[in-house]
Amino acid sequence: MELREVAIFTDDVPETKAFYERFVGDPVFEKESMALFDVEGVEVLIHETYEPEAGDLPCEDHYAFAVENVDDAFSRLSNSGKDLEVYREPADYDWGRSAYFRDPDGRLVEITGE
Repeated sequence: MELREVAIFTDDVPETKAFYERFVGDPVFEKESMALFDVEGVEVLIHETYEPEAGDLPCEDHYAFAVENVDDAFSRLSNSGKDLEVYREPADYDWGRSAYFRDPDGRLVEITGE
């Protein structure tokens, strides 16, 4: 398992993008509603805050970890005997297959395919 992405949601993409440019350089992709930085293979995504509709993923900061097989990792984590809050079971999205959990403090954590 490796860290794949840090997603940061903001009401001001240009200001937040400019802040992170000072640390990591120019984004590898950008448009009005988002900017994507590559930090030694880890994506730092700056995304405009939006109002999620029913069934949408939440519009909140999160971390994503790459796993070899999302379904296997989901099953292993879900059956680990620890209290683990499942937010979203494995599903296919534009970027690939992902599942979502909440950590003990309520932060969203994603596992996604490699």
